[in-house]
Amino acid sequence: MILRAWLLVIALLPFAASVEAGFLSNMRNIFVKHQHPVPAIDVLVVNDKPSAMIEVSGKYQLYNPHTKSLISKRYIGKKKLMQTDSSGLKWGEGFPGIFQLTIIPEDPSVGVSIDGVAYKGNVTVYDIGGSISIVNRVPIEEFLKSTLPRMYSEPMPEEAMAAIAIVARTNTYYFSCNPKSKFWSIDAAQVGYEGVESQNPSSPMDQAVSSTRHMILSQTGAYEGKITPFPAQWKEGHGAHSGSSSRIMLYEAEDIARTGGHAAQILSKAFPGSHIELIY
Repeated sequence: MILRAWLLVIALLPFAASVEAGFLSNMRNIFVKHQHPVPAIDVLVVNDKPSAMIEVSGKYQLYNPHTKSLISKRYIGKKKLMQTDSSGLKWGEGFPGIFQLTIIPEDPSVGVSIDGVAYKGNVTVYDIGGSISIVNRVPIEEFLKSTLPRMYSEPMPEEAMAAIAIVARTNTYYFSCNPKSKFWSIDAAQVGYEGVESQNPSSPMDQAVSSTRHMILSQTGAYEGKITPFPAQWKEGHGAHSGSSSRIMLYEAEDIARTGGHAAQILSKAFPGSHIELIY
């Protein structure tokens, strides 16, 4: 209830000002007790290839997601070709009878690269019909920082960018909760996800992601005891509102921001009936 009250206060403040003061981070630290992992999304990054070069830069664990069991812990990095045959996966060494293998870095500073592309988070390798597919379970915040700056590279008001970040996070979180398949939620090729190399920490959109960290739109909230994200999208053309698209277009959101409106006001016009919630 206290956190809910603070969210109502936050909704009345410009995001840029609240973050500069450290307000949001302080409120999270005081009121949010994290008892679950950082929200992440499973992204298909390699699809149906004969092999892939995988490198881990430090300590990691090997896990069998099929049996939900630890295979081993490794204390030095490794770079070997991942491939498969009828007996199971091979990554330098063989894993007889194992056709699914998760690589879990033991520290956030330990990176995993696949065919030269660096990723954060865990990666899981699947043998599907004798070929390799790989899924990256990446924290949602890192995913947004890898995709949004490229999508929104033109200058726009800070509050409009904050609204864009919240809508994108809502959509991403929805798909993480409602995956397209048993193994992955989003195809990297369809959303332009290219790992950490595509991040640009100096971009205004990267800063907008940071300033709205873990904020989404929900159709229910703390009073109902659950959060309900939805596939939020910006309306692309004039005409009737449909599905989960916004009631206003993106240029209208920018106009609201230019006249002094903040992100919460933009979102209340774009998605009436929804409100901001924290997912972590």
